[in-house]
Amino acid sequence: MKLKIFLVILFVSIWEVASFFTESYILPDPLQVLKVIYQSINYDLFKNISGSLLRLLIGYTISLITALLLSIFAQKYDIIKRSVSIVSSSALKVPNIAYLTFFMLFVGVGDYTVILTIVVTLIPTITLSFLSVFDQLNRHVTEISDIFKVPFYRRTIYFYIPSLVESFSSILSLTFSLGFKLLIMAEFIAGTNGLGYRLVEKKVSFNMDEVMAYILIIVISGLLAEKVLEIGFKRIKRWIF
Repeated sequence: MKLKIFLVILFVSIWEVASFFTESYILPDPLQVLKVIYQSINYDLFKNISGSLLRLLIGYTISLITALLLSIFAQKYDIIKRSVSIVSSSALKVPNIAYLTFFMLFVGVGDYTVILTIVVTLIPTITLSFLSVFDQLNRHVTEISDIFKVPFYRRTIYFYIPSLVESFSSILSLTFSLGFKLLIMAEFIAGTNGLGYRLVEKKVSFNMDEVMAYILIIVISGLLAEKVLEIGFKRIKRWIF
């Protein structure tokens, strides 16, 4: 915690010094940006934040459920496991902007394009993360399950799901951050409202204090959303186990 506070202070200090030697229309000072953030706090801001986070939540939930089903089903047959792994690895090599462009052409701009971009990009990442967790399971447990012919649904309940729960915190941190970046990128290019779309409006006016203010609002919103999700997951984990 102390290190985080120190890094924040260091960042603000560097920003302040840099703004002193730079024109305000290029790099405004932190105090001016904070004033703009304070003046921006209104219903419209919270509407854009909630709208963006709702799209992220929908896309992330769909990705999570799909990846979970794929990775668990892949444990039943080795050929399916190899196929899912190859397809997911190949999908990761496709630039994110390619998916966004495809959906813009066939779906148009708006919420569906934003959500679909998040889903298609996150599914391979989460699936490979889940498969990696399953590969780390004790092979003796798997062999014993084969010997005693433990049904697949029992393996899922008692082996696969618990192993994911233990590793989910690190997976959550990685994939949710990626999802938030995808959200802002997709809204920036193909959105009709939300945080990314509002950032475009600020950019067009070339009012740098408003641009910097909105960038900070986006960063803070992402960090708070991830923290709330982590706390929620820990409580659910405590309740289940």
